[in-house]
Amino acid sequence: MSKTTFKSALLLIGALTLSLQLNIAYSQTPSSTPTTEQIIQSLEKSGALDRAIDRGIERYRQKQINAAQAKQQKEEAQKVAMAKNARAVDVKNDFIYGKPDAVISIIEYSDFECPFCKQFGDIPNKVVDSMPDQVNLVWRNFPLSFHDPVATKEAIAAACAAQQGGNNAFWKYAQGIFKNTRSNAQGMPSVNGVDPLLALAKEQGLDTDKFSTCMQSEAVAKQVSADLEDGMNAGISGTPGVILVNHKTGAFNVLAGAVPEDVLKQEVKNLLNAKK
Repeated sequence: MSKTTFKSALLLIGALTLSLQLNIAYSQTPSSTPTTEQIIQSLEKSGALDRAIDRGIERYRQKQINAAQAKQQKEEAQKVAMAKNARAVDVKNDFIYGKPDAVISIIEYSDFECPFCKQFGDIPNKVVDSMPDQVNLVWRNFPLSFHDPVATKEAIAAACAAQQGGNNAFWKYAQGIFKNTRSNAQGMPSVNGVDPLLALAKEQGLDTDKFSTCMQSEAVAKQVSADLEDGMNAGISGTPGVILVNHKTGAFNVLAGAVPEDVLKQEVKNLLNAKK
């Protein structure tokens, strides 16, 4: 309701009320009953009407704010409830940066072709480095359909790097993709017609024959698909999507987008102190 409409309604109510009161009073005297216009002028001149309108508008504004806050709280609660569907962190199935048994896990659902994921980059890693005994980073692939087939191929390639060199090889290869990709499904540039994913593997000292064979592996492709399905079950709809979990208390939190390092670090600290 606009201020003008609200004012008009109160003006009419005020005028009718005062008119009734004046009618009663004037019915006992020979004086004439004041007109509606005179009543309105009297109300405006006294300032009472403006004060009543201001109070009404403030009540309406506060109701709108309360409704918006209630809606936001409900949506956040729904996100947390969905996040609890994320599969448990497991060293056998996940790529983990930091101590595997850390109290807090930053589960990042990411897409190598997402420019915001590239911007987010090593921010979670820096948080882990600053709190090494309390938090770790868990990577899960979430290639978006409009970045495919490039994003899925890159996810498979990073997993193939891990097959040869474990977690360290995965993170090194992932960093190489983010450093060189042009993002938004453009991938890494090819030099002399050589597959850039293969070229990166060779540059990092991986066995290119084994790497090429792995790139065709159905099992690795299913691993990437499993990450994607897990993210959808956990309510992830965009990248980077971040779920924080406290393994001791069972408390969860959900973050969306490439948040700054200080924000992520503070959210981790908050979860460390949160109760279930």
